[in-house]
Amino acid sequence: MLIATLSECRVEPGLLREWRLDEAPFDEAARRTGGAVPPSYNQEWHLRTVSRLAGRGQDVPPWIGFGFELPGPLDAGAFRETLRTWVVRHETLRSAFRVTDAGVERFTVAPAGVSVRDTVVAELSAGDDIPGRLQARIDAAAGAFRRPSHVVETVERADSTSVFVAMDHAHADGYSVMAAVAEWQQLYAAARAGGRPSALQPVGSYGDFGLAERAEAQRTGAGDPAVGRWRRFLAAGGDRVFRFPLDPGPTDGELLPHGKLDVQLLDAPGAEAVEEVCHDACGGFFAGLLAAAAIVSHRFTGEPVYRTVVPVHTRSRPELLRSMGWYIGLAPVEIGLGAADGFRELVPVAHRSLRTALRTGRVPIVRIAELLGLAEDWERRMPDVFPFVSFIDTRVIPGARQWPEWNARVLVRSRTRGSKVNIWVHRGHEGLRLTARHPETETAEASVAGFADGLRDVLHGVARTGDHIFASRPSTTGGTP
Repeated sequence: MLIATLSECRVEPGLLREWRLDEAPFDEAARRTGGAVPPSYNQEWHLRTVSRLAGRGQDVPPWIGFGFELPGPLDAGAFRETLRTWVVRHETLRSAFRVTDAGVERFTVAPAGVSVRDTVVAELSAGDDIPGRLQARIDAAAGAFRRPSHVVETVERADSTSVFVAMDHAHADGYSVMAAVAEWQQLYAAARAGGRPSALQPVGSYGDFGLAERAEAQRTGAGDPAVGRWRRFLAAGGDRVFRFPLDPGPTDGELLPHGKLDVQLLDAPGAEAVEEVCHDACGGFFAGLLAAAAIVSHRFTGEPVYRTVVPVHTRSRPELLRSMGWYIGLAPVEIGLGAADGFRELVPVAHRSLRTALRTGRVPIVRIAELLGLAEDWERRMPDVFPFVSFIDTRVIPGARQWPEWNARVLVRSRTRGSKVNIWVHRGHEGLRLTARHPETETAEASVAGFADGLRDVLHGVARTGDHIFASRPSTTGGTP
């Protein structure tokens, strides 16, 4: 599934209609004095960041979403029921936030209070800026403190309907929006047939997860292994851990408009060949990807240790696998190249570091910052503290085979701002694809393109020959490659 901005989406003209939940139940719930709970750690940090950036004049809604197509004319009644049922299923979508003297609180509307209203906006023609119209409406509706902070836009035609669902990042991560496409297809088909889709199992509550995560994190002390790993990572890497290995252009904290790069790294047979090499080397595919990134980083920088941060999922129970929410932790990865002659020998090194990272990421990064006394410094670096490399094998997500048929896309806002380079790598049925977000400067564009080209070269070589041998063994002290 492609990660796309609305400006990259081809949308045929049609009737633009907006679908939202009735705000009255949210307003009523906000006035109640009881029942409110703290937001999750991710939500808390996100909301503080949104508020601080708005105070600096950077009022850019950080929403995330998904788009897809429905065949034939839209059944408005079935679509309304689809949205209602989806929100009832996922508790976070019935939640909103309020600011009190004690801080930010989360409150929730009961399932019985969920009702949907729709508004016909305009008949769009071929001459209209359709992506711009869609983004303007989503920006206005999907703010962090809106109630609710999600919206659905449809562009309806006689033979098809384009659907765009967007929500503030507080309520979803990348996996959530990918999994939601098939769920919407199932719910809509069932609503049109007058029944309920039997294949959809109950899902867990992100709100309950956030409370349990917070309680567990408060029991974590400064002597916890995860805190020690972060402390050593930061001490060894210094300021370099806050910057992309190649020159990203702006100084840390300078918020520039983002640019975007999309490249195909491998086709499906190539990805299978690399996976086989990784397994033979006693590692997984993600470990192989990080090993290749370490090789490329060393090629450009001469550094003998590759350090980066990786997102790790925190969906620790089966009922959370299909739950909407921000189930993501962050963890440090360190890959030393000094004892390896090539890719095959580096894979198990990366694999061990990644296994450690998966355990480390269970402790929320906010709690890590608190225990290290770095909360104020890290908040100053937001919206992204670290550049990261994210990997998802999308083949395991329900409905992935049908994404091309549905024209499914992950949606992100265009013209966000930041100072970091973030990389998402998705392995799908069609192969391996990289999407990077970077500051929109010539320096950053060249650096990210060079890194992606190097990554593709290494992986292609591994797929073709079964290994990638270093031109010279990396030293243990750095220097030129």
